[in-house]
Amino acid sequence: MREHFHVPDNYFLSHSVGCLPKSVPDELDQAYFEPWKALGGDAWPGWLDVLDTFRTRLGVLLGSPARNLCPQTNVSSGLTKLLYALPDRSDKSTILCSAEDFPTIGFVLKQAERMGWRVRFMRGDVTDMNAWAQAWDGEVGLVHITHAFSNTSRLAPVGELCALARERGAISVVDIAQSAGAIPVDLSKWRPDFTLGTGVKFLCFGPGACFLYASDEMIETSQPLDVGWFSHEDPFEMDIHDFRYADSAVRFFGGTPSPAPFAMANAALDLWDRVGPERVHTKIQEHLDLLCASVPANWLVSPSDRAARGGTLVIDPPDRDGLRSALAAANIRSDERKEGFRFSVHGYTETPEIDHLATMFAADEY
Repeated sequence: MREHFHVPDNYFLSHSVGCLPKSVPDELDQAYFEPWKALGGDAWPGWLDVLDTFRTRLGVLLGSPARNLCPQTNVSSGLTKLLYALPDRSDKSTILCSAEDFPTIGFVLKQAERMGWRVRFMRGDVTDMNAWAQAWDGEVGLVHITHAFSNTSRLAPVGELCALARERGAISVVDIAQSAGAIPVDLSKWRPDFTLGTGVKFLCFGPGACFLYASDEMIETSQPLDVGWFSHEDPFEMDIHDFRYADSAVRFFGGTPSPAPFAMANAALDLWDRVGPERVHTKIQEHLDLLCASVPANWLVSPSDRAARGGTLVIDPPDRDGLRSALAAANIRSDERKEGFRFSVHGYTETPEIDHLATMFAADEY
């Protein structure tokens, strides 16, 4: 798979930015620059096809009809859009989330307090349904669920939490930023109300190609405030006195979109089709098994169990300074958070790179 990507040596940062598919420049040129150069404003029909293709092909990957998906520029703005689009929830005005969510989530949810929401952080193990249930009372109207937590690679019980939300009359919002592309995601099985994700990480779409999923019920009942002509049922009707929401998730679109990021994403999606996501997911977990086996159990922050982890190894060794120096000397591209050092792998990660890192861990070279 590596032959299809531009991959820096010893690259373990796919949890930050996925590597560039070699097909992206040609696709961007053919789908975006060439039509612009040759047609000017008449390039728009082709550019709109780029967006439609993105929705269709992403839906195949995630288990969703295209109508339930809307391109977004980033997760934060997508979350803001859906929060301001919800019907009145004054009877259930608490948002339940976790302090382990990516900080941008907390920043956005805090702003929802302007609309009367109250943010509550669950306490305890984010992988434990009992811990979630204890924090979940009759006032919870929305639950934010991170599938794979960025600093621990642990997985929340998404399917069970979505089912509990349906049972208790709450809206479920699932964040798949750190899981899509790394581990299986099937929205048809989870049945969330909303899902948000980005292509900049394991999906290798590049920056700017993000997405929002809305269930049929949420499409019917949500009325976004952040609208534009691409949120309209018929964007080219051009009647300033008659706005009608699109009868699909594109009601969350807004104004004039930028097709370029999604042209790049389509090149990556073509590669996913050819390589096969199952093959990538399996290789990721096999390589993580090797890395887990090379470190003492008490170093592990991320789970050793395949079924419980995302695509990243997180370790907290007793000598952080020593490992930090050794990684820099070996030109290992990884990063560090309060919880530990993060090493993500991908289908393009080669076995010798895994062996090199595992040998470094096992030998205590530093």
